[in-house]
Amino acid sequence: MDGFQFVARVEDIPQGHVKVVTHNQKTIAVFNVNGTFYAISNLCPHEGGPLSEGRVKGYVIPCPWHDLAFDLRNGQGTDGGGYCVGSYEIRVEGGEVFVGGRRKS
Repeated sequence: MDGFQFVARVEDIPQGHVKVVTHNQKTIAVFNVNGTFYAISNLCPHEGGPLSEGRVKGYVIPCPWHDLAFDLRNGQGTDGGGYCVGSYEIRVEGGEVFVGGRRKS
């Protein structure tokens, strides 16, 4: 499927949950927010905190280590400090979730 890789079945990531996967040798966190899936790098660029362990608020995930926060929809930092994380394309087809290439900023 043109660069997309199967990572989970829809039911493997219930609404409000996250699954950490490996895609193209990178650790990616796949979030289900209100039935829509988002994929970002799992590592905070500040000190490598696991973003998958943060608590989603709306579309924002804070790093559990130092509270830097990122928008799940595009990987952009929300605090104006210039930090951002990779954001990846998602496709859901036939009850399966696929992660594709990194989105262009």
